[in-house]
Amino acid sequence: MLSNSEFTERIVEKAKLSGASIAGVANVESLKVSPSHLIYPKIGMNLEAHWENLKDDTKTGEVTWPPDAVSVVVIGVEHNADKPELDWFDGKGTPGNRVLIRINKKLSEWIENTFSVKTYKLPYFIEKGGIFLKDAAVMAGLGCIGKNNLVITPEYGPRVRFRSILLNREVEVTEPLEFNPCEDCIQPCRKACPVKAFQNTVYSEEALGQSILPGINGTYNRVTCNMRMKKAIEKAVDVIPVSDKEHQDIKLTINAFEDGVASPLIDHKESDYSVKYCRRCELSCPVGK
Repeated sequence: MLSNSEFTERIVEKAKLSGASIAGVANVESLKVSPSHLIYPKIGMNLEAHWENLKDDTKTGEVTWPPDAVSVVVIGVEHNADKPELDWFDGKGTPGNRVLIRINKKLSEWIENTFSVKTYKLPYFIEKGGIFLKDAAVMAGLGCIGKNNLVITPEYGPRVRFRSILLNREVEVTEPLEFNPCEDCIQPCRKACPVKAFQNTVYSEEALGQSILPGINGTYNRVTCNMRMKKAIEKAVDVIPVSDKEHQDIKLTINAFEDGVASPLIDHKESDYSVKYCRRCELSCPVGK
């Protein structure tokens, strides 16, 4: 039987051979008490209003963990600025996310067939059974949370997208990195934000009872950022011809990240209805370029 460290090495190697740019593993019990997993039950998942204005019964953000889940495998795929189409939402997810789903599926099947270990391929969204991927990536040693509230990786900066798999077997974790490129940075990411989502303090240590906050120091305003994303959706919807019945509901299917998996791996053709979200805080980061 493989040791925990050998098992980890095999998984990381297989993930990269399957198409992942980076991969690592973390412990589920440790992840349960990571910053986002502790904060979200307090602030909820409603992106339409500031958390302090929400009623207590709407603050639902808890993750549902399978009872036998012990470890989490995190995979990341680079989303280089030269391939913007990876992030274009077409009503059934994005090409980049479909790449991640395929890698996850292949890795899951290999783990189960090779080692008889049970796996759980997790969806992207928390409300659909996912976990907080940024925390998982940090705890798996893939990067750190930056001042733009994104995971900054040494290899690719914040230009990475993540997915994960839970295992019912213990593995040796790939420890968090001693890595903080934001410490002496002049913050081009925050300056690049067109809606000034990092301008004011939104969360405080006193109010939330923890020192690690969104945007590192509590200045990331997720409501302001979300309003910008909604405008990108509306812009895409406005140009859809009435005759195009297939994409009339793009605004209603914005969370359908798990659909359309059989679509082309990467569709380089730019369609009129693609939602092109703002990436300025991500693309302005100098790390990994």
